[in-house]
Amino acid sequence: MIKNLKALKGFSFIELLMVIAIIGILSGAGAWIMGYTVKNSVFIPNQLNMDKLANDALGVMIEGDGQARGLRFARVITGISASQVTFINQDGLAIIYRWDTGTNKLYRKIGAAAEVIMPAYASGLSGVTISGKSGTLFTYYDANEAITATAANVRRVRMILIAKSGTGLYNDWEGQSEQACSVSIDRLQ
Repeated sequence: MIKNLKALKGFSFIELLMVIAIIGILSGAGAWIMGYTVKNSVFIPNQLNMDKLANDALGVMIEGDGQARGLRFARVITGISASQVTFINQDGLAIIYRWDTGTNKLYRKIGAAAEVIMPAYASGLSGVTISGKSGTLFTYYDANEAITATAANVRRVRMILIAKSGTGLYNDWEGQSEQACSVSIDRLQ
């Protein structure tokens, strides 16, 4: 039984090279998609955590929490700077919000109590910083919407807060959130 060798067909060298090229192109694209997916699976949670941190910090500063009411309930502003605001709320509590430019953390002091990191869960986060834009967290405006440096004239406080993990860059798989808000000071009595 001798088989006809011409009846047996195989792949030519060119066909084999084409198959290898196609597999290489598909695997290269697949590797890029897989790398992108893995990077996003790390970046997106980091970004969401920074969004939540910035939102929570601004929420506590404006509305307050179970411990004290925030700036929206300010009866009088007693002290201002680019990194700190001091006020007395409707409940008569003296409150200080302070951004420490050395540690890049946000602190709150209520009355005579000790200063604590805001929001509370931020103390357990390593590599996370909170800062203001261009070195300023608080900007103060008077009744004419002009920037003021006098606490007695403050009618509106604008806050621009940046929460960042590490460098905050996508290429470093880290997150950054910049959020701004403004609160009117109605001088409630």
